Amino acid sequence: MIRPALLGMAVTAAFSASALAADFSNTIFFGDSLSDAGTFSAFLPPGTGRFTTNPGPVWSENLAAGLGTGARPAVVGGTNFAAGGARISSLPGFPDQNPTRFATPIRSQIDAHLAANGGRADPGALYSVWGGANDLFVALQSSPTPLVGVVTAASDEVAAVGTLQAAGARYILVPNLPDVGATPFGASLGPAAAGVTALVGAYNQVLFGGLAAARIQVIPLDTFALLREVGADPARYGFANVTLPACGATPSLLCTSADLIAPGADRSFLFADGVHPTTAGHRVIADYALSVLRAPGAVSLLAESPLYTREALYTTVQDQLALGAWARGQSGRNVWASLGGGRLKYSSSEAIPGASGDPYDLAVGVDTWVTPSLSVGAALGLATLEADFARDGGDYEQREQTVAVYAGYRSGPLHATAVGAFGNIDYDTRRDVTLGAAQRTMKGSTSGTNVSLGLQAGYDFSAGALRHGPTAGVHVQQVEVDGFAEKGQSSTTMAFRSQDRDSLVGSIGYQASWDLGRYLPYARVALHHDFEDDDRTVRANLASLPANSFALPAFAPERTWGTAAVGVGAKFSPALSGNLALSTRVAQDNVRAWALQAGLSLGF
Repeated sequence: MIRPALLGMAVTAAFSASALAADFSNTIFFGDSLSDAGTFSAFLPPGTGRFTTNPGPVWSENLAAGLGTGARPAVVGGTNFAAGGARISSLPGFPDQNPTRFATPIRSQIDAHLAANGGRADPGALYSVWGGANDLFVALQSSPTPLVGVVTAASDEVAAVGTLQAAGARYILVPNLPDVGATPFGASLGPAAAGVTALVGAYNQVLFGGLAAARIQVIPLDTFALLREVGADPARYGFANVTLPACGATPSLLCTSADLIAPGADRSFLFADGVHPTTAGHRVIADYALSVLRAPGAVSLLAESPLYTREALYTTVQDQLALGAWARGQSGRNVWASLGGGRLKYSSSEAIPGASGDPYDLAVGVDTWVTPSLSVGAALGLATLEADFARDGGDYEQREQTVAVYAGYRSGPLHATAVGAFGNIDYDTRRDVTLGAAQRTMKGSTSGTNVSLGLQAGYDFSAGALRHGPTAGVHVQQVEVDGFAEKGQSSTTMAFRSQDRDSLVGSIGYQASWDLGRYLPYARVALHHDFEDDDRTVRANLASLPANSFALPAFAPERTWGTAAVGVGAKFSPALSGNLALSTRVAQDNVRAWALQAGLSLGF
């Protein structure tokens, strides 16, 4: 008998280049003070240099840490080009004083990065472009018609993002402008703050409308809505104050704990100065960005897990055909029922959350031998899976109802089975998002289908009570999941387009059984490979920005794996038999699974 451990070694040796999770290859930031991780630190007192409550990180650093990359300033060899005071395409920076007057415009930041890389953007990297606030401030201070300057800057940002996309960037994160009118700076303007909010709205409309019109795909962040939501219910997010600057009169660039107007204000205030978030405020923004980036990968599992539950039904039908023939010979009719349960786990990567849960299935079937060599039958299957997303990200429930028709052939040492099935699937999803001290829950529901055809053939060698031999098969599945929108309307509410998951699995294996008269112990091992090699993505959009949809990679399991199973059949009477089997997957790093199956069969 081939042991599971030996099969795992064989898989590893034959397919040493296992599939890797679809994480971002790097994170590269372009922007202004909101994303600046310390561009001017070398010229400032130790412990300062970020536009927040120093030495706390800004959102870009938190985001990169969550994705397993980095966000060091480009001036020290990192990938964060953002500079406090930077405008979209103009100089000087804002304010026009040291050091911000020298801030490289965002358009020039992008050009410098591309020039250093042969004009090409890394298609596997996550890029971020966040700007416009400094152009807004310049327009407010120096222009009698600030709307013109705001619209021009937004149009320039569209062109800058388009340059990145044309150079090969596939994943470009673009936050909109937060509501500057709702900041301490805005509050200081009195009734004029409403005009600032209107200008921010115009900037965002031109920006995202222009991106959509130019068919420039970006991953949007609605920070305008997010920070308004935080301001409307600050205690929920852990903030005691959203109206006063935590640093008092000290600019955030130079603010340290010694400048805070209250102990722990870096954690309990939303704003460090008139417009810049505190350490805690930046944490909320990074949490928000991570939730948007990880959502499509989590939802992609809705199309992945039906492959596993259908495989369980396919194996059950094969077992019932084989054990029925052993218990009562190749004649008459059989009615059978099978109940199974187990554990299924999809591993996480930095960008794509996994999930784990307990699948259960119930199947009943009836078949008849139409000739001494051929039997045909039909079965009904019910399967459920309640799975929890990793990182306390919520859960989803999958309920499938399946109709299957099958045929079995046995003649001497040759045997073969064919199973065709169609199933309807219902889903309920719950996506939990952590934003600082708060947790939001977004719920959705949708449906789908799974159509499959499985074929397997084998040859048995006999040596007394021992039968053993090779098997080979193919199993084709097509899962379709309908698009759906989460309930509610907030910055974190999302909608997901329909998705497909095609699978073409080829298998080779070996099985053996020992006929003890009343009992039939058996074991089998197999090596499987999925020949479908397309890069699957899930398309989504924010409910608040429906025109700007984006696609991110789906969960990508390793395409080669092994399975092993041991079981025993039993004859309880001439008409009644049963079986019990334990199976597991081996040598598949990002999928873990085991199942216990029990069945009864009655001949008549």
